[in-house]
Parts: sequence; C-alpha cells; structure tokens
Amino acid sequence: MSDHSLPKTVDPLKYADQNRVLEGQVEVLQLPRLVEVLAGDRGTVQVRLEFDRDEQRIRVLKGQLDTQVDMTCERCLELVSKTIHTEFELGIVLTDEDAKQLPGRYEPLLVDPETLDLRDVIEEELILSLPMFAYHESCAGDYKQEDNGKADESDSEQVIERKNPFSVLSDLKLKK
Repeated sequence: MSDHSLPKTVDPLKYADQNRVLEGQVEVLQLPRLVEVLAGDRGTVQVRLEFDRDEQRIRVLKGQLDTQVDMTCERCLELVSKTIHTEFELGIVLTDEDAKQLPGRYEPLLVDPETLDLRDVIEEELILSLPMFAYHESCAGDYKQEDNGKADESDSEQVIERKNPFSVLSDLKLKK
C-alpha cells in the first residue's frame, strides 16, 4: 500500500502478520499535540511504516518520519525552521506484562488488538524527536561586545558581598 494518504487506523496485529508497509504523508495540522509545541502548523510529514515480525516472532513497527517544522528561536524569539528526521522500532504488545518481556531494543507500543491510530504514533514519535532548544545558527539580534580595554561603570557589574546564611551552622559545629 503506497499512496499519498495514510489510513487513520489499522489492525496492527494483522498488518504485522502480513508484513505490510505503509508510505504516505500527514499534514502537521492534523497532529494537534505537536502543533501545541510548535510556532506554526504548516508542513507535511513524510511517513514510512513497516509492520513486521522479527526473528523472535515479536510483532514490530519500524518507522521513519521526515518533516520540517517551525519553532521559536530561544535567542531572538523569531521563527526558526527545523528539519526533523527520526527512525524508530516499537514492539507491538497487548498488555503491560508483554511490554516487560520485550527485548531492550524495542520501545513498547501498547495497542488495542484491532485498532491502532497511526496519527497518534506519528505524533508521539515527532514530539520525542523535537530539539529541546531551537535556535538559529546566528540570530539577527546577536552582537559581540567589543573589548577596547576600557572599563566603563555602566559595563561593570557591582559585586555585593552577602553574609552566608549557613554561617550560624558552622559556628554551632565548632562549639561541640
């Protein structure tokens, strides 16, 4: 099944048993939890999902997601476009007990036996792949202060000495 639109839901067990591959696109606008952490909702996610069984007969979902999203630059607070590429391998499980039995290379994907909302999986993986801090390589507002060897009163920081609030404790320790 290879077209430009992905089904909203699939039967994950059946797809894994049939070694199905899905390729298509999802609009960022259709991923509301992702849009909440972005600075905009434009863009398209290129999706490749492969349902399969591994050598231990464990049902798995291997995926690859590619997109470009708008975030807010932490330095200048302007829009910055970030390219997101992520690959993942999830072990398809029906219970928490099954999840505990998965090999360490798989993250568990707890599913209903007959229905898996693909957009939820795509959205979750994209959120996990976002950079913690988005910023431009060089912002328009960046400037470097030139050091000409002269100290100006407005440039210097005032150092204020404060009494340590824990000095009382050290006095008590010394009295013992």
